[in-house]
Amino acid sequence: METTNTNGLTQLYLNDDKSFVGRFIDYARNIKRYSYLLKQLVRIDIVTTYKRTFIGISWLVITPILSVLIWILLHSAGIINPGQTDIPYPVYVLLSTSIWSFFQGSYSITSNIINNSGRFLVSAKFPHEVLIVEQIAVHCINFIIPFLINLLVLILYGIKFSFAALLFPVALIPLLLLGTGIGLLTALLRVVAVDLSRITDQFISFLMFLTPVVFTPKIELAWLANIVKYNPLTYLIGFPRDLLTQGIYSETKIYLVVSLVSFLFFIFCLMIFMKYAGRLLERLIIV
Repeated sequence: METTNTNGLTQLYLNDDKSFVGRFIDYARNIKRYSYLLKQLVRIDIVTTYKRTFIGISWLVITPILSVLIWILLHSAGIINPGQTDIPYPVYVLLSTSIWSFFQGSYSITSNIINNSGRFLVSAKFPHEVLIVEQIAVHCINFIIPFLINLLVLILYGIKFSFAALLFPVALIPLLLLGTGIGLLTALLRVVAVDLSRITDQFISFLMFLTPVVFTPKIELAWLANIVKYNPLTYLIGFPRDLLTQGIYSETKIYLVVSLVSFLFFIFCLMIFMKYAGRLLERLIIV
């Protein structure tokens, strides 16, 4: 690691001459070195988020339930036709929207990392990767509570879990990496190209309707069916969903290929973020 002083601000950068593996070894060492700070940041973030609300952490349960009730109402009224599902539709849409929120949340929390924590990163002077891990950890904690509600609903609807369901958390990792990777790139865009970052935000929200979240992959509209077929999120969401509810490995080969691409994409985005975040932080503070 080297320290560069610019305009009175001390920034931490990785040496440009280090190898790809060497940089990741440095990332891991920094996370271990700042483990106490990491734990404190996670605790503070969770407490700060909910201490000012009347019902506090209960919003983690209320929000997904309200969202699902809307889709169930639309389905019951015949407004939407999701197609034939192998499990009860309320269970299908509850679990699907929960998995989708896991992806969208990983994007949202990392895409705002510079705007929300830029001044803190500069004043505290600690490696950026620590804050990235902290944001991901907070996101995963926020996901656990509503997911436990999902499990309860699945049990009430008679869903039986197999040993394959134990792999569900592992199956979500590629989805987390993809959302985080897109988020890190968008975090840079929020400083240099605000309009592009807003377009990305809208696209991520719209992407839910091009992904089998509230409807099944088997749909009658040919053009939409083709989009769903080539949408990588179809497999990153469908595989863990089927794994948990039915204990089956659906589209395994495609899922593994998409997972590998998501991992490589995340590595690429992380390297870009770590290379340019420090310079953009200075620009943000000066502005």
